[in-house]
Amino acid sequence: MASSVSPRRFAQAIFQIALESKQIDSWMSDLSKLVSFSKDDSFLSFMDSPKISLDSKISVIKESGIDDDLNNLSVNLLSLLASRNSVYSISDIADSFQELVDDHNNVLRADITTATKMSKDLEDTISESLKKIAGNDLTITSKIDPSIVGGFVARVGDRLIDASVRTRLENMKRGLIKGT
Repeated sequence: MASSVSPRRFAQAIFQIALESKQIDSWMSDLSKLVSFSKDDSFLSFMDSPKISLDSKISVIKESGIDDDLNNLSVNLLSLLASRNSVYSISDIADSFQELVDDHNNVLRADITTATKMSKDLEDTISESLKKIAGNDLTITSKIDPSIVGGFVARVGDRLIDASVRTRLENMKRGLIKGT
């Protein structure tokens, strides 16, 4: 069974190291590479298997050349996660690290969900409106979810703006049921 790993704690430690050494961009790059490696199911199964010795895992890291593209501390992170059979958590660690970097740079994340792909003009319009509401720079992530029917749902930090047709229809339905 995999050892429990707190992605947030790992991310905070990495962020402190990156901040002190002025290597935030380097860490962002390394974490992105580690996330890519962890998406390979066979690699992940091997690295998180309790039946495989740590020495074998480290040998694979060295022989595969993974460590050639990473700084030593990133390789140490991968080895530590492998020793805990927790390489699967690297994606969560990278996400938490990104949040810490965004907080440090006063940048908020905005997730915008629409029923269909937005045009560039519409995306820019919504983005500008959200920037005014948030009062910060935003990093926009777009998702498509046909179940919202139309409109959009935006999550900015801890705020949720639901301007979807689905929600309007649900509200109308509740109103009609209440009225009868």
